[in-house]
This record gives sequence, structure tokens and C-alpha cells, in this order.
Amino acid sequence: MRWLIVISLLALGACAGGDPHAQAKALIAGRCGACHQVPGVASATGRVGPSLSGIASQQIIAGHFRNGRDTLARWVTHPQAMLPGNAMPETGLSAAEGRAIADYLATLD
Repeated sequence: MRWLIVISLLALGACAGGDPHAQAKALIAGRCGACHQVPGVASATGRVGPSLSGIASQQIIAGHFRNGRDTLARWVTHPQAMLPGNAMPETGLSAAEGRAIADYLATLD
């Protein structure tokens, strides 16, 4: 059911020629929003993990890693490989999906 919603949102965004981050926002809504608050994603209202507001201007993420798009993409794709035992679960995202999310998060100053 989630994938149907994601695909529908992607198709809608493509038809409208609108938001270049529609894919990332749909992925965030389905995979990240239960734990994180994410500006620009109405359903991302979680309070388990940190708010991702301003993440682009943070120097360090997850308390260990220098922030940047490549690091963000790896982190959202395989957080347990980067920091075993941390509270963030594996997301099941592909590398391309992780990159799309990182590209969106990089806009959140």
C-alpha cells in the first residue's frame, strides 16, 4: 500500500512538472517521517529522532560524521553499516533513493 502511495505521488509530481524533490518527499513520508520532523513534508512529524530542520548547516551528523551530501546519502541508506548499534534502523533504501533524500535534505538550511 505504501508503494502505491509513493508511486502515485511520483506520477502526480511528474505530470505537474512541479517539485523537483517530489520523489525525496514521498520517500521521506514513507520511511523517515514516523521518527523525524522534516520541513516541507507534512506527514513527517515524528519525535523519536531529531528534527531535520537545518540539517544542511550542521557540521556533524549522527554525532560522528562530517556532514555532506555523500555522507547523508550513505547514512540514510545504511546507518547501521556506518555506526553499528545506533538507534536508526536500516531503511531499505536504494543508493539512488538515498541520494534523492540527501539532495533534498541539503536544501534544509
